[in-house]
Amino acid sequence: MDHRLRDIAESLARDGNSGASEMMASTLNDLLAIPEDTIVSIPPSDWEDFAIALHRAKPSVAPLFNIANTILLLSEKGKDGIDLLYGAIMDLREKERKSGLRITDLSVETIKGEHLMTTSYSSTVAQVLKALAKDRLFKVTVAEALPGGEGRQFAKILSEHGLHVEIIHDSTVFSRMAGMDTVLVGADSVTQSGLVNKIGTRAIAEAANVFDVDAYAVCGWSKISPVTLSDLITYENEVEANLTEFVQVFESTPLELFKYLITDQKLLAPADLKQELQGS
Repeated sequence: MDHRLRDIAESLARDGNSGASEMMASTLNDLLAIPEDTIVSIPPSDWEDFAIALHRAKPSVAPLFNIANTILLLSEKGKDGIDLLYGAIMDLREKERKSGLRITDLSVETIKGEHLMTTSYSSTVAQVLKALAKDRLFKVTVAEALPGGEGRQFAKILSEHGLHVEIIHDSTVFSRMAGMDTVLVGADSVTQSGLVNKIGTRAIAEAANVFDVDAYAVCGWSKISPVTLSDLITYENEVEANLTEFVQVFESTPLELFKYLITDQKLLAPADLKQELQGS
């Protein structure tokens, strides 16, 4: 594989902090940093290897799956397809840029409340919360999102932007939900089987359902996948003799637990999204 493509794939594999939208943006930017005449000179077989490596680096992240799929489809056409690759990557980046703006506009129109709960880290959720804060005062509660603890990083970022934020342990999500009026989460992928995001997302959605709190998920159409991306990254650590620790990074949350999914195309109730996916 071309060394520039290998570097991009390896950098992505090491990224344990960025949200799915940020991973997509950085991958597209890194690809476009390669001159167009160089991109078309890289053999189709190298692009096929790169597409596979891209998906394997983050198998549960739909935007990266969609980038990989675009590259594979073009590389299968040989040189004629690779000649179109630079333009296709440019189109993906522009669509993603517009996606965030559209999601923010729809979210501002839709989301009400004065105390929201979220978890983990999502650049899309951050964009929405910053837009909401321009017109109203509200508080954000962020679950820490172990084992990675991305929620702590996210809470710090939000507070630095002037939002009133508190951090809670994942184990207190249900007890704290009684004081919430809205839940807002991001997504790494969305399929008919559910919304895949960092572990702890389902607990928040289930708690919202118990306390009759409206739960929303924000995601660009690049995260919608007709294919189930099911690698939830689980492993066991041996702590000592007769003692192991089970770790899970991602989980799938049933779509029915959300009032709406706010996408860059439109507001979708779970049943409507499933119908869309069945027709894709």
